[in-house]
Amino acid sequence: MKKIAFLTVVIVFGFNFGFAGAFKDLGNGARAVSLGLSYVAIANNPYAMFYNPAGMTEIKKFGLATTYSRLYPFIQDEKLHYLTLSGVLPGFSIFDFGVGISHFKIGMWSENQVVLSVASGFKGLSVGGNLKFLRWSAVAPVGESNYSYFNFTFDAGAIFVWRDFINGSDLRFGMVLKNITQPSIAVNKSNDAKLPLEISGGVVYVSNSYNYLIGLGISKSEGDIKADIGVEILAFSSEFLKDRFEFILRGSGGAIVEGGRQSSLNSGFGIRYWKFKIDYVYVYQFEISDAGGSHKFSIEFNF
Repeated sequence: MKKIAFLTVVIVFGFNFGFAGAFKDLGNGARAVSLGLSYVAIANNPYAMFYNPAGMTEIKKFGLATTYSRLYPFIQDEKLHYLTLSGVLPGFSIFDFGVGISHFKIGMWSENQVVLSVASGFKGLSVGGNLKFLRWSAVAPVGESNYSYFNFTFDAGAIFVWRDFINGSDLRFGMVLKNITQPSIAVNKSNDAKLPLEISGGVVYVSNSYNYLIGLGISKSEGDIKADIGVEILAFSSEFLKDRFEFILRGSGGAIVEGGRQSSLNSGFGIRYWKFKIDYVYVYQFEISDAGGSHKFSIEFNF
């Protein structure tokens, strides 16, 4: 079973032995995961800094959010946990600020990220950037010192919204560059362990009249190019105890179209009531179906 656990992590995370998750995006926010790569053109909740910091300009109130992920539950010998906490503080003149923290653990290996974000917008165009602090640690065999690593890098993103594109509907475009400095994550700073530059883009059509959106996304990292499509629709809305209750359905699917082999389907839902937002997504990856799908739960509170 431990062999299965090791092979699963290698396939999913695509890392060199000794570098676990390699600070890859393991799903920060159930809504973002359920919409796929097109979320880089939305990114309008406290998880924005993990996908496109430019989206923070659309957040009007201070918000906090957290996500817990149980990755591949059929792997019994190694429990994979991923936890995210983030917050956005808008309203400081022309700038909005955010902070995000993520924690990944598998066995004796753990990874942590702290993301400091800033964004600014004018009319339909928003831009933003991240300063990311990266740290991993691993428990060494008896008699040896534990291993650890620390470095930093930058992200940058932009979103343009063409409002009233057709009959009150909007068309959104987003682009983000991650790991701009491509730091090495090896203790000896080996070039073979550099984090790859990731480039992602998306376009989303938002129907404000019929309460749905549909988007396309594409990303490139090293030799892999991935594309997917995501949809979201307001399935039910009603007044309940003087507040609006909403139930939302979402889904996405995509695959690597050039390079490696990986495809997935994501399906989820969201509940909106008062100042709370609760989201869930189930992620199924076809190439490692024996490991089981991943479950992600998110809670957001807006003050």
